[in-house]
Amino acid sequence: MVETAGAGDKLGAERAYVTRTLPAGVFRGLMDMVTRLDPSGPMRAFTIVAGLIFTTAAYLAAKFSRHSSPFRPIKIVDIDHTKPLPAIDLTRPSGDVPYGGVFCLIRSGAQPLALVELQHSGPVIAPADLLAEIGSVRSLPSVNSNRAPARERVAVVIATRDRAESLDRCLASLFDQTRAPDEVHVVDNAPASAATLDLISTHYRGRVHYVLEPTPGLGRAHNTGLRYVSSDIVLFTDDDVVLDRHWVEAMAAPMEEDKAVGCVTGLILPAELETRAQVWTERHGGFGKGLQRRVYDLEANRPKSMLFPFTAGQFGSGANMAFRASALRRVGGFDAALGAGTLARGGDDLAAFFAIVSGGFRLVYQPQGIIWHYHRRGEDGMRRQAFCYGMGLGAYLTKIVVDEPRRAIRLAAAFPAGILHMAGPTSQKTARLPSDYPIRLVWMERLGILAGVPGYLRSLAKRQRDDRPRNGIGERRPAEREV
Repeated sequence: MVETAGAGDKLGAERAYVTRTLPAGVFRGLMDMVTRLDPSGPMRAFTIVAGLIFTTAAYLAAKFSRHSSPFRPIKIVDIDHTKPLPAIDLTRPSGDVPYGGVFCLIRSGAQPLALVELQHSGPVIAPADLLAEIGSVRSLPSVNSNRAPARERVAVVIATRDRAESLDRCLASLFDQTRAPDEVHVVDNAPASAATLDLISTHYRGRVHYVLEPTPGLGRAHNTGLRYVSSDIVLFTDDDVVLDRHWVEAMAAPMEEDKAVGCVTGLILPAELETRAQVWTERHGGFGKGLQRRVYDLEANRPKSMLFPFTAGQFGSGANMAFRASALRRVGGFDAALGAGTLARGGDDLAAFFAIVSGGFRLVYQPQGIIWHYHRRGEDGMRRQAFCYGMGLGAYLTKIVVDEPRRAIRLAAAFPAGILHMAGPTSQKTARLPSDYPIRLVWMERLGILAGVPGYLRSLAKRQRDDRPRNGIGERRPAEREV
């Protein structure tokens, strides 16, 4: 790689890493199998070698690839079709290259009706031009989104780490809801500064309960928040989102209407599409799961797929999820060995969804529960994100086998279908990718799945070494700090 890139690319340090550090890691992995009877040793060695191969291939692909066309950002627009259509100004606040089009959510009150993308070369999209694109949507009848009066208490838990500015933006949207939450908990997960504590103490004292969780890990942070929840329903979201005004009531409604519902997930839309990387993320599938309400369980609402319920990603995403608190506690809460900030990198949400459905509860995907997510802006961040997504998936699958080894038989039987789901000629996952989507990101995600196996085993061992109850659910610990 150094010879290909040249010394000017400052890859000299990679030579030492490749020639000394990686071989030592491979050797240690193999020796752990011999001396400690550690079955994960060979997998760690294999992952190191595979990682080098894929990283080198990804670097070369990145170096010699060219984007097919100049990029123009896309403006996000939220339109209520019952109101007069606005003219849309495509001038950017920064004065840079104007927007090349719009990404529109068309709704009727709280009900999303359609997602429309419109390219435009001029400075303004006139109402008539917009009407030509969404006329069929505007002809739909208005949706009556009136809900029954709220009956159950609702809590919101937000785990955060060193993003006080975006957390402030998220909290501002939380306190502008059509239904106010009964309790709000912010869990500060292994922060490097007191910025989040200062934010809560200065601007949200009396409205937000601050808790410090010193051990990193999103699953553990969520469990810490859950420990303080006294409400019947608990909503979880991230600090890098803005919440739609109807979010709290939309996410709570399915559980208030049906006692069999143990989990609700919602629609995640892009808050901005300012960079090519953000567009890639959205084209890759983003986080949204469509505009149709769906119900999952092990009985009448069981999909006819041998991959169900293992493909837990179809249920939703951790940035927008809600649980009946009693159901979540009954299945053991979140696995503290999973999630961002752990050696497993992710998978805590997938494992929780799987546990809820496998535990006999109903899961509802509720598209009226809308949040707007700020995707990563940089392409370098996308590479890390793709790897972490894959690793979280691999870690989650490893976890469910470790918990119940006989599941390995079902997973083995479903393996061919899983390969087709991910990479087959009819795979929706690959079909929706844009033509300029980097193949290196696809392979980084696949590599991450392999790395998730030893990643979870290492993270599980670390969790078991911690002086904490299993899954982090138990008595309050002195290490936590409350405000």
